[in-house]
Amino acid sequence: MTGHFLFSYLCIRFCLHSVLQDMQNIFKKATKAASRAWSRACAMSSRFAAWQRKGVETAPLSAESHECMNCHTVYAGNFCPRCGQSAAVARFTLRHALSKTLEVWGLGNRSLPRTLWHLVYRPGYMIGDYLEGRQAPYFPPVKMLFLVTTVYVLVQHFIAPGAVEQIYTDAMGQLNERKLEVDVGDGAYAGKRYVLQGMNVFIDNFNEATAFFQRNQAVELILCHSLFALLAMRVFRRSPLRPRMNLTECFFSQVFIASQLLMVSAVCIVATGGSMWMDNMYAMPTWLLLLVLLYDYKQLYGFGLLRTAWCTVKILIGWSVVISILLIVWMAASMVWTAIK
Repeated sequence: MTGHFLFSYLCIRFCLHSVLQDMQNIFKKATKAASRAWSRACAMSSRFAAWQRKGVETAPLSAESHECMNCHTVYAGNFCPRCGQSAAVARFTLRHALSKTLEVWGLGNRSLPRTLWHLVYRPGYMIGDYLEGRQAPYFPPVKMLFLVTTVYVLVQHFIAPGAVEQIYTDAMGQLNERKLEVDVGDGAYAGKRYVLQGMNVFIDNFNEATAFFQRNQAVELILCHSLFALLAMRVFRRSPLRPRMNLTECFFSQVFIASQLLMVSAVCIVATGGSMWMDNMYAMPTWLLLLVLLYDYKQLYGFGLLRTAWCTVKILIGWSVVISILLIVWMAASMVWTAIK
């Protein structure tokens, strides 16, 4: 009996030892595989980050001898040292004329497509390159914003025709419903009458301003992002990469970001048929707007992810507070103006 018990005990112990050893081997293999996968992922992430930081390489200096067609100076290089004319200038052909025409829109020299592409995969780094003086490869930001806005309006017109107009019409109709009748009889209280008239004047002026910005979306974006620039200058003033950026630098940064957000909005319109309206000033959900801003600010200013997220939230909250204060001031000014008249 004792021998059977001892034999069973030894068998169970051997089986448990084998199972534990197999589990240990499997765990070690899984750990090694996970470690290798993590190392590869980190290496790929490092290579991708290095690729993002790498800007546009400058074209090599031409060693050929050229004669400037403008001042007839003989030189070696890409541009004439006397008058600055490009060495690529040649006789007019159909191809050359088409290239020069497209350069007006930033297509002949590919600076506009290049800038839009860089705004997709390395927006913060590209904006930093532009602010640091590497401006030749990139398209001017304000001009680009007007061109991108034009394309954005065309996408709205063909993908979701009438959607924007209907939204503005509904919003103004709801606002007009809030207009109040003003008592003008002898027993009407003067203070209350002035307040109601001022409210109605404010609503009318607000409708006119809304209609203007509906027709001039680029102007609306420039004004909105000017406020973003002012807030970003304050919030990111101690950033590791670009501390104490001035207001002009922050403004051009925001103009680039506005063009990028318009591109994302156009993609959202195509993907959803314009069903994301009125979530914010762009045709995209607010969470996507936050992610895009976080992506841009992280690369541009160099804070950590959590710090950048908190700064982004502060900018959006500050923007909402300032807009609310401006509307209240505008409303009060309308009341005062009505009382003075």
